Amino acid sequence: MSKETITISFDDIDSQYGGCTTHFTGIFLHNIKDKIDLIDHPLLVRLNPGIPWKTRGNASTALRVKYKGDIEDLLELAISLVEEYTNPRPPSPNKKPGIVITKGKSWENERFKALYKQTISDVVLLENVIKILKKEGAIFYGGKGIIGAAAAQGALSINEPYTFELIYYRVPEYWSRKRCVDDTKVLEVEKDLPPCTINNYDYIKRKSSVKPNGPDPILAGFRGTCGELLWKFKKSLCEPPHFALLFRTNQHTNIGLGAKLYPSPYRNVEIDGIVDGVNVLPKGHVIVKLKAEYGSLDIAFYKDTGPLNSAAKLLRKGDKIKVMGMVRPYFHNKNPTISAISMEVMKINDIYINISPRCPICGSRMKSSGKKGGYKCVVCGFKTKEADKIRIPLKRKLMPSLYQSETGELLHLEKEKNTKLPIFFGTKKIGISDVMKIYTK
Repeated sequence: MSKETITISFDDIDSQYGGCTTHFTGIFLHNIKDKIDLIDHPLLVRLNPGIPWKTRGNASTALRVKYKGDIEDLLELAISLVEEYTNPRPPSPNKKPGIVITKGKSWENERFKALYKQTISDVVLLENVIKILKKEGAIFYGGKGIIGAAAAQGALSINEPYTFELIYYRVPEYWSRKRCVDDTKVLEVEKDLPPCTINNYDYIKRKSSVKPNGPDPILAGFRGTCGELLWKFKKSLCEPPHFALLFRTNQHTNIGLGAKLYPSPYRNVEIDGIVDGVNVLPKGHVIVKLKAEYGSLDIAFYKDTGPLNSAAKLLRKGDKIKVMGMVRPYFHNKNPTISAISMEVMKINDIYINISPRCPICGSRMKSSGKKGGYKCVVCGFKTKEADKIRIPLKRKLMPSLYQSETGELLHLEKEKNTKLPIFFGTKKIGISDVMKIYTK
């Protein structure tokens, strides 16, 4: 029996209180490394960031491998490891974690590709996903996590852009301690590498953006388009890592953020329209009223988005903009509210002010004579009834361009400005040691 191509994918093997799906993926890969041949990097698949029932970053994972054996045995092993990882309890169809295994090149399957595209921009129902899995002969286990796991089957297919993330994990004894990553050394490595890193250092706040804040086993994640060079960031770690895993991912590719969809709650959409008003709230948030093809919308530019928020404050009525954002489940004045992720200023409106003319005798600025009409010079007394106000264009501080949050505040899926992305052309055999390194037992 020869080895055949299979994909095994996971989602929701974490919680708000700990654990991490990527961490579990590393543990699972270590358990099966002698039974499989990797034909791709482990995949980290970011999904719709607007889904309210997500846990933290809303990511699923997948392993594309050559495997010789019964895939039911592989599913059984995965279930037992999931049960152990998420606190043992009897298997249940309503259990949140999800595991999906398929045979063949699932990333070329049109149903899985369509499902993936839907899960990165819209809301997907579990019952619809299960129908697809049954039609495609997949085997699966779990609850809501099946949605993300199934989506990962069709992710990162041929001709799609991608990036890498190298994730270092903590030794269990360190989980309750403060993470130790040397920001100065992160910056040193960043400067030594070619321009291929993404969102690792926030130059405005002067600190790294590689450490998570949640109670999970991740020590740091380093992102870029040059996967093999990201290992150099290890010198910035000032606590011993447990192991590391190099993922290929859809992060920072903008995929799913520019969907041309009606702005229903929890969707990611791209909307263009004409600014109809700008309201700066007391805490610094900005609400822009936008006239679009779907009617009047409220676009929220939150204070913590930095440069994006600052640009929104400079908008004026009549400006034309294009916004990528997440549709919120609440409305103001019956208008859907969209949380802005990025904004492209397409055209700025010309704004003019009217000023009084100068006196032709002494050159001083004249003042209006009131209801009588005309102007009077308060310096020399010259009067005229024929002069009109002078119309002068105001110089705008805002220019047509793409505006984003500061580097450390970019969403997982959001593409960093001017980044050149590699394109996936197909699978190839990859050594386990190329993607996974174990530092402590």
